[in-house]
Amino acid sequence: MKKILALLLVTISFGAAAQHGYWRHDGRGGWGWVAPVVIGGAIGYEMARPAPAVIVQQQAPVIVQQQENCSPWTQIQNPDGSITTTRTCR
Repeated sequence: MKKILALLLVTISFGAAAQHGYWRHDGRGGWGWVAPVVIGGAIGYEMARPAPAVIVQQQAPVIVQQQENCSPWTQIQNPDGSITTTRTCR
């Protein structure tokens, strides 16, 4: 799209320059081309300049975990020598 717009502007500027006499030598020292070049350069510079970067920041989702209400681990030694580890949770 930018190239088409630039081509259109160049075409219009050449037409305007020819219509208003910028291309004929009329004794002004040949400086009649300066204004179209400066304006065209400024337009070209703005068109060629890269677009500013857009930074999108997203928050991490908040995960709420329901914590269990548990008692501490308890170990009980049985008469046969084995150990049983238990705890209770609500």
